[in-house]
Amino acid sequence: MDLRKLRHATVLARFLSFTKAAESLNLTQSALSRQVAALEEALGIALFQRKHRALALTPAGKAFHRSIGET
Repeated sequence: MDLRKLRHATVLARFLSFTKAAESLNLTQSALSRQVAALEEALGIALFQRKHRALALTPAGKAFHRSIGET
């Protein structure tokens, strides 16, 4: 597992904004989106629910976020 992808997902879960998370990680929104999508594919679960101009954690995403020490 690529630890960068875990970190990127953690930051995205904290901000719930691709724009803010990408800025804090010095990435483009597109690069961050690809990293998180690759992590979700590797895990076989959706961590985020993507809506038009909105982002939310799925139940699995909430559990993931709690399990890595973020609140």
